[in-house]
Amino acid sequence: MPIEPSKENLLDPLDRAILQALTVDARISWRDLAQQVGVSAPTVRDRVHRLQDSGVIEGFSLQLSPKALGYTLEAVLRLRPLPGKRHIVEDQIRATTRIIHCDKVTGEDGFVARLLLRDISELDPILETFAHMATTNTSIVKSTPVPQRPPPL
Repeated sequence: MPIEPSKENLLDPLDRAILQALTVDARISWRDLAQQVGVSAPTVRDRVHRLQDSGVIEGFSLQLSPKALGYTLEAVLRLRPLPGKRHIVEDQIRATTRIIHCDKVTGEDGFVARLLLRDISELDPILETFAHMATTNTSIVKSTPVPQRPPPL
């Protein structure tokens, strides 16, 4: 059975340079991106389309500032579903719009989520929605030394 090449092996130095530049500014023009990586704009455009078609680039997104939108606190919420409640907890996590990220994890907890709060008084009502289906443990985020970043190229 042949071994499929990994995405890492499919990326040449030009692909890596393009991806690195796009992680800094995904709105960069084809012309400016081409100039930055030292090739023509059509070449850059074709490479970016190929990286999209192959699934390396999943999309381009907008990054909003929670603080500018009035969210002064971020919390990490660990949830341990009660027996037989895992799917119900997962549904409630999806329905809780203040939860901005969640991972299903191994270990004692079933889920680790991040949620936004305008102030601390909003925490208890959110936790109460999970009280009949999971135990929770919450930590307030003091700072983020490593913000979400792309995988190493």
